[in-house]
Parts: sequence; C-alpha cells; structure tokens
Amino acid sequence: MTNTFMENRIFVDTSAWLGLNDKNDQYHNEAKTKAEAIKKERIELLTSEYIVDESITLIRYRISHQASVSFGDSLLRSKIAIILDVKDKDRFEAWRMFKKYKDKELSFTDCTSFVLMNERGIKMAFTFDKHFRQLGFKIF
Repeated sequence: MTNTFMENRIFVDTSAWLGLNDKNDQYHNEAKTKAEAIKKERIELLTSEYIVDESITLIRYRISHQASVSFGDSLLRSKIAIILDVKDKDRFEAWRMFKKYKDKELSFTDCTSFVLMNERGIKMAFTFDKHFRQLGFKIF
C-alpha cells in the first residue's frame, strides 16, 4: 500500500479502535493488517474526543475495564493520534446533519466525525462503518 492510495492523514473511527483492541471482534484481523499499513506509511492519525469517549466505553463493556484503561492511557498520553475537540460550531453543524439525514441511521457521533473531517479536508477514514461511505468519504 502506498501513499498514492492513502492520504497523509486518516480519521480513525470507533469501529477501528474496537477492532484493534477486541480479539473477538469480527474486524480484528483486518484492523490489525490495516493498522500495520498505516504505521508503515507513516500516516497521521486523527480522531475526536467523541470517538475516544465512545471507544473507551465500548472497550470497557466488550472486553474489560483494564483493557479500556490501557487503551485510554495509550491514546491519551502518547502521540498515537491527534484528538480533535468538537467545538460548539461543530456540534451545531453535526446536529443539523443529524436532523437532515433521518434516512441513514447516523449516530450523532458519526455526524460530529463528518463535520470534523469536512472542516479539515480529510477524505479517508479507518472504519468499518458504512455510513462514512454513504456521506462521500473513502474507507480504508
């Protein structure tokens, strides 16, 4: 995989964090393979505070409290990813989007991700969530 396929930045969604951390997740092996390619290509990882919240919580309930603490420590204290804050303007735009796309079953967190990605010109997501593709993003 080369940078011609991948962008120099990629947004990491909850489904990817969960897949990487949960050996029983259906996407675990695929997530590991993709993470290795991202690391090899030195792609900058971006995620959001909402994704961090959602991921820590899901890992806590699907794996264990200790696994969620380990994940949170590695993500919050290191340079694994840049965590983007959801500002008021982002929240309001996400809310507008959430109301607009009632036919797509988007979560509010999905909408905040889309807003942050659009603002920063990020077109690629490391995710297993089809909603990113539905809103015009590339899925890695």
